[in-house]
Amino acid sequence: MKKKVIIIGAGISGITCGVYLLDNGYDVEIYEKHYIPGGECTGWVRDNTFIDGCAHWIVGTNPKSDFYKLWKHIGSIKSDTVIHETKYFNTFDVDGEKVTIYADIDKLKEELLRVGPEDKKIINRFIKDIKAYQHVRVPVKKPIDMMNIFELTKFGFNFLPMLGSYLRLWKTSHDDYSKIFKSPILKNIFSRILENNYNVHSLAYVMQALTKKDAGVIEGGSQVFAINASEHFKELGGKLYLSKPVKKIITNGSKVTGVLLEDGSIKEADYIVASCDLHHTLYNLLENKYTPKVFEERFNDSINYPLQKCFLVSCKVMANVDSLPKMINFKLEKEISFACTNFKYISVRCHAFDKKINKGATLFTALLNASDKAYDYLKALPKDKYKEEKIRFGEEIRGAIIDYYKINPEEIKLIDVATPLTYERYCNAYKGSYMSFITTNQTKGLMQKGVIKGLDNMFLSGQWLMSPGGLPIAVFTGKHAAYRLVRKDKKKFIDLD
Repeated sequence: MKKKVIIIGAGISGITCGVYLLDNGYDVEIYEKHYIPGGECTGWVRDNTFIDGCAHWIVGTNPKSDFYKLWKHIGSIKSDTVIHETKYFNTFDVDGEKVTIYADIDKLKEELLRVGPEDKKIINRFIKDIKAYQHVRVPVKKPIDMMNIFELTKFGFNFLPMLGSYLRLWKTSHDDYSKIFKSPILKNIFSRILENNYNVHSLAYVMQALTKKDAGVIEGGSQVFAINASEHFKELGGKLYLSKPVKKIITNGSKVTGVLLEDGSIKEADYIVASCDLHHTLYNLLENKYTPKVFEERFNDSINYPLQKCFLVSCKVMANVDSLPKMINFKLEKEISFACTNFKYISVRCHAFDKKINKGATLFTALLNASDKAYDYLKALPKDKYKEEKIRFGEEIRGAIIDYYKINPEEIKLIDVATPLTYERYCNAYKGSYMSFITTNQTKGLMQKGVIKGLDNMFLSGQWLMSPGGLPIAVFTGKHAAYRLVRKDKKKFIDLD
């Protein structure tokens, strides 16, 4: 008889875990709260227009990448999948001067020197840091703590070229980094490129992927990426139950015996893998009986471990905008206030590059960062007031897009405003965080094993196991959870990728 595994959550991590467990001969069932798979790798339709609610790019789209094999194996990337190369991180408009952070490292260096020749030494150091980070490797084959001495040594050697850069950039905030530039343009750009509480390590990691052409965009959007994987899981024999939220994980001493669903039914299993929001798992499904201290400390320290939350404003444009930049960050003519937050700059993304979706119309999205204070404010609003405030905010952003691009107001329509409460409602995302903890210059390394002390047959997977989260971490922790479970059974792990 095959042993049965229940996975909670049909996001990328849960589906990945399910695929590898099927490879290894287990009977696998996934229970998902939402009516579609994907978790936070998702999108939705408003006014007959698809809104991509997740990835600006996906790390692992280069066939030479370690992640590419995983994406292929779980079915997210198919043989006929079209991948659009990401040619730049963003373009920044500084008082009319447009500066592009190119993915081509030589063009990037040339562009930075063009506007900041007086910062040649700093720019050269930045370029060297990116090149050093190109040596970064992630343990996609197996968890680091389960490697033998030879595997661990080989893995560690990969980090030597980037070690110096890593130690320096991890302890440097974007705010402090921007201040070392003499050029007012570069000083302005690097203060805007990421939130000031991020460390520069985060930027270096993103840039290494971009410069290796390993951060493309899947045609059709994030939802297609997730649905491809879920369909592959089912083709392999996995069972996927949608609109089936789990209410509680049932425990008996040091064992988990199954799950209680919201509809009152009980599903038994030999193993449980929680691939949903970590806070929801620990504090709700397990009733805060097994919460590891390391996570308790981080959930209670919003200064050193802030959460990544956002507002996503979407507009439908009925005009030819092919000539407009794919992404641009610009200063608002007038600050916009919403949910206890004042916005001075916004980044707008034009989705005209993806011709597979929204034919006859183009989606414009503006992504703005949200704080805990903003979340608390919105959470306390009555439902009608919440909707009213969202529309007001969205219309102001629409007005800013009209002013900047000089679009005919009759050709652009506000169709949606998503807030942290949106991610909380559909994904149980803790305080609406769409990723894990932000890596600040005070953040201690967080790469957890995905096991819970006191429970022998339960495992964790997902982006919360390593900051700052995201799809790459979701996919390899899903594989790691499967690896730990198989080895727990004293079986050899079958790795077909």
